[in-house]
Amino acid sequence: MTTADDPRFQNSAHRIRNALADLLKAKPLMAITVSELAHAASVSRATFYAHYNNVGDVYEELVAEVMTDVRTFEERFGCDPGCKGKGKPLYCDRIRSEERFAGVVHEARFFPSMMALTWEDAEANADAAAKGMDHAAMRALRLFQMSGCHAVATSEFAERGDWERIRRVIDAFIDGGMRAVRKMRG
Repeated sequence: MTTADDPRFQNSAHRIRNALADLLKAKPLMAITVSELAHAASVSRATFYAHYNNVGDVYEELVAEVMTDVRTFEERFGCDPGCKGKGKPLYCDRIRSEERFAGVVHEARFFPSMMALTWEDAEANADAAAKGMDHAAMRALRLFQMSGCHAVATSEFAERGDWERIRRVIDAFIDGGMRAVRKMRG
């Protein structure tokens, strides 16, 4: 009997995730079946179900993988203007430049799934309170900033040759907003 620690078991899950990422480059999530995904991953349906309940569960793991090392809103909020976040990529840059998971980040379900990863993060909520922000205001700011970044990074602006200039303008706008919010707290 295989266990989650068995490298063969882990390899199967990895192949399933990679197969879904590849399939999403050609078709929407809702059009992908378990049979199609298992076939693309070279695993049986039984092996698929040993790892996941459905295709959506695989997708949620891919979203988490895309966001693994992205600088969080709270890290950006707590950072002084000009802070680069200790080498972590910004959300806009990750979404714009993602190649391996291009189909994942362009799927309609990506933004809500990504937001759900940290929406009720206890550490983020405690951090908001420590900074003098109430929970609802911090959530609203997070949604505002992240949705704006997502919209620009998945639009025609992401394909332009002057992305760095556009990103600097957006960053200046965000930094100005963050400074204004910090002043309000006091």
